[in-house]
Amino acid sequence: MGFLEAIGRAFGGVLSPLVWQGSLLRGARLFHADGVVYCAAVKALAVEGEVGALAERLAGPALVRLSSALWRWRGGRSERRPDVLGVAVRFRASEEVTPVASERDQDLLFLSARRFSLLPIALFTTKTRDFLANDYYTQLPFEVEGFGRAEFRLVPLRAETEEANRLERLERAAASGVALLRLEIRRGRTRGRWMAVGDIELYEPVDIDQTALRLDPFHTGRGIVPRGLLQATRLATYTASYLGRVLGVRGRRGASTASTASTASTASTRGRARRGGGR
Repeated sequence: MGFLEAIGRAFGGVLSPLVWQGSLLRGARLFHADGVVYCAAVKALAVEGEVGALAERLAGPALVRLSSALWRWRGGRSERRPDVLGVAVRFRASEEVTPVASERDQDLLFLSARRFSLLPIALFTTKTRDFLANDYYTQLPFEVEGFGRAEFRLVPLRAETEEANRLERLERAAASGVALLRLEIRRGRTRGRWMAVGDIELYEPVDIDQTALRLDPFHTGRGIVPRGLLQATRLATYTASYLGRVLGVRGRRGASTASTASTASTASTRGRARRGGGR
């Protein structure tokens, strides 16, 4: 671990109580609270050299979560507000649909912004009504086994769909076999060309516990390791977000159960009182 990454971890430790509290109060992720998860398959496109070796490692089943960063999903209002969209991909070691990551799983997280510094601009340039109308970037560097320092992006197939909200558009694209995200890589710290790694095809949405689903760039089972100061801050903050939302959801469930029990008890008492008064 380098000096800058040590600073990043320390800074993440400072931020993590704030992230924990925000997730606790929201009862969900502090950012990207609402999303939809799809079963997917990754088909290798590159067959030779360093990129071909990476494509072979990533090929196979995947889970893909698509989300919006800021607003909760209540009707269609959130789609008309400035926001950025996110795509998180878990390259799976098996076809089992589970929120639990295995040792060989690899997570990559993407945003509809080219750079972290461009997020304020991306709030107004992201096409929030269609997940398949934006390009997505990891923004921060990774060390890729057999390749070196790199960054990634996702380029969707621009599918033409009928007017609808973004979830309906996505479902229709998946049903038609055109919900495709092309994974591309280029060497970090350069303006080199993007090289195709593989195509990620979304099949169908799945019912999965998204509170327990920990999509984390430090799940590095395929040899893609986060590097740099900003990446290092994520180690503590992502853990804090998970713990906060788990406790928040449990607290709300407990309060809901207590409220239901109290209502039932009150109704029962009133019923007995009415029956007693009639005697």
